Amino acid sequence: MKSHAPLMVKKFGGTSVGSVERIEAVADRVSQDIASGQRAIVVASAMSGETNRLVGLARDINPRYRGPAYDMLLASGEQVSIALLAMALEKRGVKARPMLAYQLGIKTDAIFSKARIQSVNKEKLMSLVDEGYTPIVAGFQGVSGEDITTLGRGGSDTTAVALAAVLDDASCEIFTDVPSIFSADPRLVKKAREISSISFEEMMEMASLGSKVLHYRCVELAVKYGVRIHLRSTFEKRDGTWVVPEGETMEAPVVSSITHDPNTCVIKIFPLPAAEGFLTELFTRLTDRNVVVDIITQSQNEEGQRLAFSVTEEDVVAAEDIVRSLLPDTAQISVMKNLAKISAVGVGMRHHPGVAARFFKSLHEHKIPIHLVTTSEIKISAVIDKARLEEAATSLHTEFDLDNEDA
Repeated sequence: MKSHAPLMVKKFGGTSVGSVERIEAVADRVSQDIASGQRAIVVASAMSGETNRLVGLARDINPRYRGPAYDMLLASGEQVSIALLAMALEKRGVKARPMLAYQLGIKTDAIFSKARIQSVNKEKLMSLVDEGYTPIVAGFQGVSGEDITTLGRGGSDTTAVALAAVLDDASCEIFTDVPSIFSADPRLVKKAREISSISFEEMMEMASLGSKVLHYRCVELAVKYGVRIHLRSTFEKRDGTWVVPEGETMEAPVVSSITHDPNTCVIKIFPLPAAEGFLTELFTRLTDRNVVVDIITQSQNEEGQRLAFSVTEEDVVAAEDIVRSLLPDTAQISVMKNLAKISAVGVGMRHHPGVAARFFKSLHEHKIPIHLVTTSEIKISAVIDKARLEEAATSLHTEFDLDNEDA
């Protein structure tokens, strides 16, 4: 018999299910919510540290391999956590059904290690819920043909929002080890403060710029399908941060947050080949290898053209291989590592001049060199030395009046 009780997709991250004791605590929380009248669909990540362990094993065998075997290996971590969580819920009298992606019908494209969800079998999911089961779904994974695929780092967030998107009137709770979204990473900036609500657009920028709180593609899906996200702590029973359409937030400050990505690398090339179409060939090959290029700069002097672009540490080996395959031995190719990207984000930037001046002034006053710069309507980013990251983040946080003075 169908129920009209509220339907909630609940995602629990790796730290939330990082031990048997924590899995038992999650089971307590979920079973209490069900007892209060909710219908729940649970999405779980692998236990904390497990995906890193599996990546390390793959790297020891072949650091350049990305294919079906790689994704099959990485997807095994979620199988363990959903099975244990289902067992813990059954012990509490909850009818739980652990579900892998192929069982549920989460179909993706065939881009291994970075797959995108194409469809979800809504009927299969709702038939379980209508029969009184609580599905415990493996996050981070999908299926393409007969192959297991994975969605990339943070992909369990994307799984959760995708499930909420195909269901009628479902909400999405993302449970994690932090109580809310902060104005900066509190481990880096001691005076970071909690944010009660933030717009989809700001959260997308933060996620794309290195914030690990929510996966970029999960926010992208939330925007497309209007799924409001409540990010909250696994370990505290209180509200966290709501990620909502811009019109639902209060008047935004000029800058809402300072975010960072500590895994940035820059590749510099000089001189660029004079052959027409070189840039097209370069960036086409990078795209074909699924290398995401972030910042691109090009300049020219009497000696020739220079090109610099940034990629993640994960993609730098593939990017360097492609660059060297296209250039003669005489070309100067340098790969800069140990860099970080620091960014100021805020929808209020649209209507307030002088943000860029304050951003660069703050870094200049601390004598922090800038390697690359990029901007958009609501963000300014600079690539700097990773060793100066904490100093840069703290100074920018203060410059834009974000400090929690009680901290």
